[in-house]
Amino acid sequence: LKQSIRNKVNPPKGSDKEPIYIVDAFSAAAERYSRDEETAVRGGLLGTLAPQGYCRAKELDAACFQVPLGEVCGPIESDYGYHLLLVTERTNCPKLDGQNTRISRALDESVLLEGSNIQESRQVGMVLFQQVGFWLGASFAG
Repeated sequence: LKQSIRNKVNPPKGSDKEPIYIVDAFSAAAERYSRDEETAVRGGLLGTLAPQGYCRAKELDAACFQVPLGEVCGPIESDYGYHLLLVTERTNCPKLDGQNTRISRALDESVLLEGSNIQESRQVGMVLFQQVGFWLGASFAG
């Protein structure tokens, strides 16, 4: 199943099949093969920005905070069965993800890593603060 998802995302060379976005391939597989009725109808989605400790299976919960963004991981065995995992969004894991916090669809159906650059936001904020301070000081000075 994992290889089937990979083949849909990256068709073999010389194939006439168009690649599809990894989230779409993963969702279709989850809807078709998952035995968990609650998540199968949502394309395998556990939740958005679920905190650590949210998953009932401790093995699956740990893997959510260890696998790279946008890669299918597994099979992961738990008391509930075998699982494939695709992390599409995560925050507060700079050692693992760098500045990236989510994946998104590129025009050619490939995966783009996106994120917020907190350092740049702080620098912009400091420059604005300095400029406001300068103009306030200049207006009081005369």
